[in-house]
Amino acid sequence: MALEPVDIDRCLVDPATYESTILRIYTKRNERGMGFHEVSDGVTYFDAATDRKALSRAIASSIADGTYRPQPVDLWFLETNGKRRTAHMPGFVDHIVGSALFKLLSTNARCYGLPGVYSYLPGLTNVGAMRAFAAYIRAHRQRVGPAGGPLYVLQSDFEKYGDNLPVGQDAALWRILREVASLGTDSGEISSVAWDLITILVRPVVRGEDGTEFTRLNGVAMGTPLVPVLGNLAVVPMDRAISAIDGVFYARYNDDFIIAHSDLAAIHEADTRVDALVAELGVKRKLSKELRTALSGRGRPCTVDPAYRGRDRIDCLGMSVTSAGTVMLGAHRLRRFVARIAARIDGSVPTLSQMPVRERAHHLVAATNVMLDVTSPFAVAGLSALLDATTDRGSLKDLDYRIARKIAQAATGIPGVRGFRQLPPEVLYREMGLVSLVALRNAR
Repeated sequence: MALEPVDIDRCLVDPATYESTILRIYTKRNERGMGFHEVSDGVTYFDAATDRKALSRAIASSIADGTYRPQPVDLWFLETNGKRRTAHMPGFVDHIVGSALFKLLSTNARCYGLPGVYSYLPGLTNVGAMRAFAAYIRAHRQRVGPAGGPLYVLQSDFEKYGDNLPVGQDAALWRILREVASLGTDSGEISSVAWDLITILVRPVVRGEDGTEFTRLNGVAMGTPLVPVLGNLAVVPMDRAISAIDGVFYARYNDDFIIAHSDLAAIHEADTRVDALVAELGVKRKLSKELRTALSGRGRPCTVDPAYRGRDRIDCLGMSVTSAGTVMLGAHRLRRFVARIAARIDGSVPTLSQMPVRERAHHLVAATNVMLDVTSPFAVAGLSALLDATTDRGSLKDLDYRIARKIAQAATGIPGVRGFRQLPPEVLYREMGLVSLVALRNAR
């Protein structure tokens, strides 16, 4: 069924718009153990969800009669990995209205057209983007053969996308956002009341720690509900310009984007189109992080443009895609997965120290099999994602080897691969029944 745009004017005064949003907010908070945290004096998320019909009617009524006024958002700072990032905390009712608007605007944005965009949309993920890229690679290989020419790949992103995005009165974002918001209305133009509400939620009044209030000319209010849809819409003209190149592959996830083509001239054309648009859109390419690759099984660099270095895989969006068109998780995610298993194995070793080596190995194999059982509540974190995303059996075979090596090390007390002298992989898998990730993936 084709997606139809929604009338945002009508939806904003319909209580049903907010009921599902309130329930969704409560569900997310409850999953984090915050279901009974207060949203205002004496009122919890649970109370709001229980009385969501009355709250929804009150919100819809206040918007209909023009008495609804969004409150300033509180500015705070988030420390992650040594970086200090700004964040904004809206009031609970403003969070409800903003979240409802995010859903409405996202629906209209999909009708408006988001070519190549995979971020913050139902059913679209970073994994989906990389699967599409893998399919593009396989189609190329089928055309040219395993020894044929390379694919030329350009990976780039934007410099501080959220912090630098213009939101002043003349910003290009407003024209795009207004066109999206107007889809579905009877008149073809969103009402001034609804548009004013959207603009103040996109660019809210910010209240600093000292009580000072201001509005931004650059930078979206990170932490408020409409930020994801703004990231999707801000460079749509660039998305369209690149996607219009015949035979190109293009995918964007918020500020990260990847372009691929078998013809180097087409990539150069894409480069030109990006450079022609970024200034008027108010964004800037992060040249220090750009990667240009001549992708092939032989990994040879481009002889025409030395900027395109030879590689046999592309790492992007937390995934790795090979020149054969297979997909696996990125190396850092694979290391983290193995580290979780290794930590649990190490935790089991002290309780088994008095057992013979083979008996100790039997217990470690049994414990590992529980970790590799997706139906078990004790399955290792990331197992389902690994099996769902990975089509590269070679990477799974390598993980099987590393897990078996860890068990052999823990059971024998011998570091490195020398533990395999007493407990070869064949013994662990065939005699003791160690679960294989390759077999699990083949069974899905």
